[in-house]
Amino acid sequence: MRTPSIEDFVLFPMADTTAASTTRENVLRLARKLPAAPHIFGRLGMLLSNVNADIENIVRLVAVDSGLTGRVIRMSNSVYFRGDEPVRSLDEAVNRIGFREMHKMVGVAMSEQLFQGGLPVYNLTAEEMWENSVVTALAMERIAHATGEDEGEAYTLGLLRPVGKLVLDMILEVEHPGVTCPDSDTLQLPKWERAWADITSNEAGAMILEEWKMPEPMHGGVRHHYAPNDTSGRMSALLHVACWITQSLGKGIKAEAIQWDLTDEVLACSALTREGVAGCLQETQEALDSLKDRLKAA
Repeated sequence: MRTPSIEDFVLFPMADTTAASTTRENVLRLARKLPAAPHIFGRLGMLLSNVNADIENIVRLVAVDSGLTGRVIRMSNSVYFRGDEPVRSLDEAVNRIGFREMHKMVGVAMSEQLFQGGLPVYNLTAEEMWENSVVTALAMERIAHATGEDEGEAYTLGLLRPVGKLVLDMILEVEHPGVTCPDSDTLQLPKWERAWADITSNEAGAMILEEWKMPEPMHGGVRHHYAPNDTSGRMSALLHVACWITQSLGKGIKAEAIQWDLTDEVLACSALTREGVAGCLQETQEALDSLKDRLKAA
């Protein structure tokens, strides 16, 4: 790939269809090399949306990834959940913490596993990426509750939102060794990404979620959440608000800071009021504090 010029930060469209096809292939090829955890987590969310979900199917799905299984069992043995006897299997973990908490614990463990190396190109540590994805997921859950959307689907979307950045980080580390994203809160990140990678992280993330058979509102939400409008789907607006909350709580990504703005259009698309967003922000902070308590001694 060529080195970007100043013009690349002005011109957005990618006219070369061959290059676009190659970029898509690279993104999906690397996505297939990711740990099984995010795919498992996404499928688990859809499975748990079924009120008649079979515990054996849940256990069988999570057990595909031994590292994920071990982490979930350790978290189930935390001070918050510990019973008279320690949990020794996924079956016992599900019975102890319940389906909904199992979904959250798998998500937390997945995020920890997925971002364990941080994102060097984006100047982000593993802890920063974990906190960003988890807080966005908690915010999405509270927003979904307030707007009548599916809370499990919203939580899943919040956690998987950065997967496009993870793959772009992998691509750029190989194709442009040493390149790093400018550490600026005024950066137009999509322009920077397209200049260096011929694609934005949101486009890459949408491709990956679509490849993983996620519902259209989820991959559409990731694709458009920087600039949601009345034609981009409600989920994009909800995700925008969740990222605004994450930024407000000090867990945002600096290179994205300029993207988040609670305009009247965003609020209209999300069906939220400013007072409602403020309530969700407070509830997200409380949910984060509670989650940290649950993870103590895990």
